[in-house]
Amino acid sequence: MNTTKTFRKDRLITEGPLTTAIWKLSWPLMIRMAAVSLASFTDIWIAGKLGSDTQAAIGICAQIWFFLLLITIALSAGTTAMVSRYWGAGDRDNAVEAARHSLAFAVAFGMVTIVLGLTLARPILRLLGTTAAVEAIAWDYIQIDIFSQLPFTVVWIAHAIMRASGDTVSPMINWVIMTVLIVSLDLLFCLGPPGLGVKGIALAWLISACVGIWLSLSKLSASRLAPALSRKRWQKRGFSRDWLKRFLAIGLPACVSDLTWSLGCFALFFIFSTTPHPTECQASWAIGLRIEEILSYMPIYALATACATIVGQNLGAGKNDRAQEAGWLVLSIGVGVTTLIALFLFMGAETLASFLSKDALVVEYASQYFQVIGLSQPFVAIWIILFGAMQGAGYTRWTMWVSIAGFILFRLPIAWTLTGNISEGPLGCWIAFALTSVVLGLLCLKKFNSRDWQLQTV
Repeated sequence: MNTTKTFRKDRLITEGPLTTAIWKLSWPLMIRMAAVSLASFTDIWIAGKLGSDTQAAIGICAQIWFFLLLITIALSAGTTAMVSRYWGAGDRDNAVEAARHSLAFAVAFGMVTIVLGLTLARPILRLLGTTAAVEAIAWDYIQIDIFSQLPFTVVWIAHAIMRASGDTVSPMINWVIMTVLIVSLDLLFCLGPPGLGVKGIALAWLISACVGIWLSLSKLSASRLAPALSRKRWQKRGFSRDWLKRFLAIGLPACVSDLTWSLGCFALFFIFSTTPHPTECQASWAIGLRIEEILSYMPIYALATACATIVGQNLGAGKNDRAQEAGWLVLSIGVGVTTLIALFLFMGAETLASFLSKDALVVEYASQYFQVIGLSQPFVAIWIILFGAMQGAGYTRWTMWVSIAGFILFRLPIAWTLTGNISEGPLGCWIAFALTSVVLGLLCLKKFNSRDWQLQTV
């Protein structure tokens, strides 16, 4: 290992030009996000070839999968905050301990989510008001895909550890390889001779996840965090419940924040079920969200993740002003990028929708999604990036309460009230989504400017 190069890389985050640090952390994250988005796009494109029922089923299953991954997201938030803080402070021993315990928890949580998924998935599908056809397709998918929860949980946490230490290239390479597998196997299993249909999509993700866990742990074992995988270290130091408490103190509020998003999505499917065309509403939501993920969430989450690492390491190094400056700089980049995306989504709405569906009603609803949600993208960038900055500091309780207020108490009543009153379709839901993003963005600007979040301890 080139120690001089590694030393310079560490110093870049806490001492070098912030624009350079942001770029070096962000570009691999953007490619990683692009890879994930390509895999998701392939799923929804192939599902479109199989019919609107399949598209709707894939969209619902994605929300169930995300719901089951929430505890992993909580662990990831705690991992990022603690590993980055210790890394920035030069405390390698505690950084390794944080990584070691987070991996152990990842294995345990992954096993639990498999059991929960097999137990709860079908009741959730019925609760959401899906048609019998959509429920049957969704269950065919879930009973295979659910077993990818364990490997994906470990991959997720291993990547969080790498990013927190400043390595965003390795997770990128892993995801590019996994995406090539997913896309290739999707095409082979679903459109090729096997003709497995929706089961082929699930099988492609499961195989990719198994390859991903091998790639991730191999890379981690060759890094400076390799002692986290040491059997001798486990035998010598054992397991400490204190680490779990510390992870959850930071991670559970982050988990609740994401839970409110997930519950809001489930409620959205219930609202769809009250419309004259529920399956078309569900399919248009699946299309709209996937395209939004590809075009907007990809750069936003890349910037937010980079911001979390930079903020965490600089707070660990005692450089609070630099952490604040990094947040504003990342935010300005994010708003600039999403302003262009907003214009593209608004102007190309019908073209995008028509490419992914041949159902006239689905195209109409998806076009409305792109136009309404598209205009709110700069505000989406504001709240996601500033959430990332504050979570990188371990300041997750405020983001939790704001998420509850925004996604549950504000968005859902508006969506329920508007749907059916301004159109027979989901337009009211799209308007509620956009208004929520505006409110969250403004609240985050005020809180980040207050600097309260810099006082958080981990």
